[in-house]
Amino acid sequence: MEISTVASQALAVKEQMTHSQLGLAAVKQAAETQKQMADMLSRNASVVPPSENPQPGGFSTYA
Repeated sequence: MEISTVASQALAVKEQMTHSQLGLAAVKQAAETQKQMADMLSRNASVVPPSENPQPGGFSTYA
């Protein structure tokens, strides 16, 4: 095998790894954003008091 062939293959593998790492970083960032949103919703839900006069068949904020 020629040195130039090995070098070009190594460069291609390096580029592929870089793309994979960027994709993994994007997935991690999306997961962290979703976790922050879930935490915020959980905190907000725990603060909302129950309805004082629940009506059967009416609108429920807990649905």
